[in-house]
Amino acid sequence: MARTAGPMIVVMQATLLVLAGGDSRRMGRTKAWLEVGETTLLRWVAERLAPAFTEVMVSFAEPEQVEQLVPYRVVFDRKPSAGPLAGLEAGLTAARNEVVFAVACDMPYVTPELAEMAVAASSGCDAAIPRLDGRPEPACAAYRKSALPAITRALDADRLRAAELAENLDVAWLEGLDTDLFRSLNTPDDYERFRRELGRGDNCGG
Repeated sequence: MARTAGPMIVVMQATLLVLAGGDSRRMGRTKAWLEVGETTLLRWVAERLAPAFTEVMVSFAEPEQVEQLVPYRVVFDRKPSAGPLAGLEAGLTAARNEVVFAVACDMPYVTPELAEMAVAASSGCDAAIPRLDGRPEPACAAYRKSALPAITRALDADRLRAAELAENLDVAWLEGLDTDLFRSLNTPDDYERFRRELGRGDNCGG
């Protein structure tokens, strides 16, 4: 049977972890449930990347954050109010695969190609983390199970800055990437800009 030619999707033996436990103070409402077309921001980000992964998970800080059912495995933080590190710990602990690509639910510009690059680069080390102008982007990075002990130690010591975690990991740094891929929706203005771009069909491809 003839098949329509289209972009070839590489399915990786890896887990996609969408981090949805943030407190969204600047946005003024929970980012995960922001409307994006006929869906939510959380599901939009997950569905954009999911075809490249054999497993998809979503981490929330606590059950009260789950305002709607999501068609993915859901995990919750062990340590309350501990930020993205707690989401990483929950995801790595529960993941069925050795490698987890974590992405914050407010980063809708991340592409499957970026995820594939990070997963591939994590081979042989604890993590592959993008670095933009010397600044790590730990909420959009690939982590292996070997990173879990360092994450748990940091959480138990209340060292909650995800960017500092890299000091205790063997990291492959991803340099020279397009900074637009890492734009976050932090404010209502960011959200409206993203919706306008989506409506025009620009800047969100991949």
